Amino acid sequence: MEMSEFRIVGFDCAEEEHSAVMLDEDGEIILKTKVVNRRDAVEDALSELALSVGSGTGLIVALESERSHGRLVTDVASALGIRVWKVKPVALNRFREVEGQPHKDDDWDAYLAARMVYLRAKGCREIVEHTDEERALSRLGRSYERLSRDKTQHTLQLRAHLLELAPEVLHRGWTGPKVGSKAMEYLLERWPGFMGMEKAQLRSIEKILNRCRYGEEARSVAKLLRDMARRINIDERERSVIALEIGFLIRQIQFCEAGRAEVRTEISVRVRQDSIGKKLLEMPGIGEIVAGVLLSELWPVARTTTEAKSAAFSGVTPLNRKTGKMPEHRRLARGVNKRILTALYRSSVVAIGCSAIDKAYYTKKIHDYNGHPKPHVAAFIALSRQRHKVIFKLLTTEARFDKEVLIGRHLDRLEEVRGAAA
Repeated sequence: MEMSEFRIVGFDCAEEEHSAVMLDEDGEIILKTKVVNRRDAVEDALSELALSVGSGTGLIVALESERSHGRLVTDVASALGIRVWKVKPVALNRFREVEGQPHKDDDWDAYLAARMVYLRAKGCREIVEHTDEERALSRLGRSYERLSRDKTQHTLQLRAHLLELAPEVLHRGWTGPKVGSKAMEYLLERWPGFMGMEKAQLRSIEKILNRCRYGEEARSVAKLLRDMARRINIDERERSVIALEIGFLIRQIQFCEAGRAEVRTEISVRVRQDSIGKKLLEMPGIGEIVAGVLLSELWPVARTTTEAKSAAFSGVTPLNRKTGKMPEHRRLARGVNKRILTALYRSSVVAIGCSAIDKAYYTKKIHDYNGHPKPHVAAFIALSRQRHKVIFKLLTTEARFDKEVLIGRHLDRLEEVRGAAA
């Protein structure tokens, strides 16, 4: 991209109005303006700017986020055929120090965003255009992750309360319901803070345990729980407050569980209706959630770039770093899409349990990374890199996953290795 053929407009987006700064062919400010955060106002502003640069010159919009405050600017610019670049906030803060602008200012932030794109500085990249379906899947995936994080956070808070109330339920030797299990959830829903359980009849506790199929062990576990409740010795006033807090946490955990189930169902329907999604589900280790991430995050990039660049964007390509004074070391690329990286990593973890080829490759890499601080992590990243090649082919071609072909190629490589060793 020759910058002389484009004029760059930096946007600092806010709730009410945006600050816009345009640079000339030398990267200097030629225009400053304010744009009201309303679709018609943004359309008028971008149309006027596009017309002002002339027919032989294009326009590029630079902003910090294509979501939230910058969503309207991104949508309007894409509809008008204007290229949009994203600048990472952390990189912008570092660039502010380089440019000698220590304090934050709307016009200066807009200028710095445009300046970074003009110089092609690290921390900025062109935004890949997504379809409406990909945007919907991306939102669903993010909602699922957010609900999962919230449930984990609430469960940790529940553990903290139980550590004060009845720490024995957190011991490794505890044979009763574990924290986070359905049985413990039902018990705390019925007796928040275990208040009243010390006087409850065993059959009442057994009835709840049988909802989780404890079977013949229900009687002994019920006795264990009631004995635990009788050993709790906390003042009634404080215990009532703990019970109230535990009741809130249980309801929040249940809300997160119900929300995750609803979102997962919606993701499953959308993935199974997609022709590429069906192909991804045929690959070992890929379920509806991972397939949704790959369709919404990786597929838009894969259809516009090479496999190697797609792998670098996904974060599964180690980069070599070597200087005259420092020994060679490898690290993962920075500024990658962590959602894709997490999805590929998790699918690799699942794949070694259901695919002999993936298991063999993982075992080989564990041996190769002997001496590495975390050989299992490095091996899973290496496996994710190999799986990315297959996923990229499934995304960009008409090919379908064929286990027989992969086994044949694996055996051929083994023969080549044996022949070279002989």
